[in-house]
Amino acid sequence: MLLRALVVLLVILNLGVAAWWSLRAAAVEVAADETAESTLQLAREVAGPGSAGSDRGEPQGAVSAGGKALEPAVTRMSAASPNAPVSPRPADPPQCATLGPFDTAAARDAALKRIAPDVVRVASREVGDASRGWRVWMAPLPDRAAAGQMVARLLEAGFNDYYIIADGAEANAIALGRFGGESGARARAQALRAAGFEVVAMPIPNPQQRHWIDAMLADSDTTASLRDRAGAPRVEPHACNPKWDAG
Repeated sequence: MLLRALVVLLVILNLGVAAWWSLRAAAVEVAADETAESTLQLAREVAGPGSAGSDRGEPQGAVSAGGKALEPAVTRMSAASPNAPVSPRPADPPQCATLGPFDTAAARDAALKRIAPDVVRVASREVGDASRGWRVWMAPLPDRAAAGQMVARLLEAGFNDYYIIADGAEANAIALGRFGGESGARARAQALRAAGFEVVAMPIPNPQQRHWIDAMLADSDTTASLRDRAGAPRVEPHACNPKWDAG
């Protein structure tokens, strides 16, 4: 009796397991069908009303919630990406200015970096201040003894305005007068040459250099704005370099 009941129980269990496996396989198959249908529906939605264009081989973009076609992602990225830098356009007619003076080359170069991207053309130059007068002199002699002998000759000829330079690059040269203008210096030199002395009349240079920037402005720029960006003491209109006008 007990053995019969055990056999019946085993049979029922086996039937239950077989039924469970059958139902589970059917559920998995149904879920797979639903997934495939959902995927196909999404593809149709992306194609949107213009799906006929796909048949013609035309590229299709994404569709917004309102059904309006959007541009492809690549197009949006291209529009958002910055273009290559565009060179500033010159004014018509070209307008140029000079900025400065800068006391040092370093200050000038720093100003150049600040304005270079915004101007059409730019260049730097150095200018010495006006000369401090003129002088007449005799080139350096071999030694101090030779310079003394030359002074004796000058005194004998009636030229008593002299000075022997003691050291430096012009040591043993003889200064023969300093003048405020060119005419006085050349007259003195001419008198000395007439007496048989080899002398030179020349302007006295000013050792201080001033640094300037020449720039061609862009069409939308102003000299005042350019000066502010450069940090220059002043800005003045300046004739454009002919080579710049020629491009």
